[in-house]
Amino acid sequence: MFRALILAASLIVGIGFQAKAAVWNDVNQWSPAWEARFAEWVRTSWQVDFFSRSTLPNGQSNPYAGLRLDCADTVYSMRLIFSYENKLPFVIQDPTASGKTLSNKMSRWDGQSETQRIRGFLVFMFQTVSTKSLPNDTYPTAISRDAIHSGSLILTVAKNHHSWSVKEILPIGVPYLVYNSTVGATSGAGLQQRQSWPNPEWVFEENFTPAGNAGFRYWRPQASLNQPVWKTPGYSEEQYHIPLGKWVRTVQAKLALRQETDAQMMTRMMKTTCEDLTGRVSAVNDGLNYLKNNSRCMDYATYDTYSTPNRDQRAFDDFVALRRAYREILTANGGNQLSLEMKQQLAKIFPYISESTQSETNKMAAQGVTSASICVTEYLPGKRMDVAEFKRRLYTGLISNNPHDDGAYRWGDLRGPSQRAKSCQSWDPWTPDLSQN
Repeated sequence: MFRALILAASLIVGIGFQAKAAVWNDVNQWSPAWEARFAEWVRTSWQVDFFSRSTLPNGQSNPYAGLRLDCADTVYSMRLIFSYENKLPFVIQDPTASGKTLSNKMSRWDGQSETQRIRGFLVFMFQTVSTKSLPNDTYPTAISRDAIHSGSLILTVAKNHHSWSVKEILPIGVPYLVYNSTVGATSGAGLQQRQSWPNPEWVFEENFTPAGNAGFRYWRPQASLNQPVWKTPGYSEEQYHIPLGKWVRTVQAKLALRQETDAQMMTRMMKTTCEDLTGRVSAVNDGLNYLKNNSRCMDYATYDTYSTPNRDQRAFDDFVALRRAYREILTANGGNQLSLEMKQQLAKIFPYISESTQSETNKMAAQGVTSASICVTEYLPGKRMDVAEFKRRLYTGLISNNPHDDGAYRWGDLRGPSQRAKSCQSWDPWTPDLSQN
């Protein structure tokens, strides 16, 4: 009888202990070797379909399938999921309580399966973290391949609230970024990618200092959480001492193992403008789908979810960078390393390359689809445009970032604002700055 009571008590204790189980238990601890494994995992496994594929490469069901992430969620998930899969601690500063932390030791998913626990933990994190919390969990790094690598991140100033995870620093010194934007009611689970530089003037806008928290950053070790960031091992202010106008060129030179050719650079940068166009289609469609079922004016939070000022600014910046790079190539060697086909494609996008941006915008005619078109995209049902026409509409202010506008206005078939947009409050209207050459 006594032994039976002892056994029963043991079972009760065991059940109670199990009911307070962590999301996962730490088996390993972070070390330089584990940081190197993390970097390799990000380089090889951190793909745009990470959350949209139904099965893993080994054929097993994807435990993360269907989760929808914004930009900060994407960055945090990169670190969190690797920690989970390798039984490493995941600890961040609690954004809701000063001096506290959140970790995989949380036990609020008691009694659930392992998959339910990790999904629940991820969703909890998505609801808790943001670009505002990233500075508390990361630190600014030096500009070197030892400090900036797969698993790092880029953060903007708070005003522009955006972040990118670094999948890889390419041999040419350019970041390969995996990221996402705001998540609407009908957003898919796929992520986005680009092999190019964000505009540093936007990344560091109005605060090119360590206090702005923008630029390249890496994860703080647990001992450095809730401490002054400058005490973090590896902390560096190097990137803030580079002249902003030379920032991309300087940083890329420091990170490069080899120099890309003119043709490679133009190909890469044109691909980025194509991704700007195709990525905008799904973003605008999210807003249009919302409009179908909601006739009232949007509040700020809803407007912010479905508007595209930052996306449109990034697309504009990418065209500015492409135009500037092409002009520099023409000045240096007349474009003698570029194929005739590429020159024709670039001439379609920038038909008055020797003139100012303002002059080119004033003179540029509507661009139909021709043999020189790149990235011909269906932007609305039955309607297509190429990158050149997208650039023209963006530069002439035809493109609308206002989610109260319908598709014809959002894409510049009609010049807005629409009657609905006029009658509803709007925030953060975007207009192109044509003073840049």
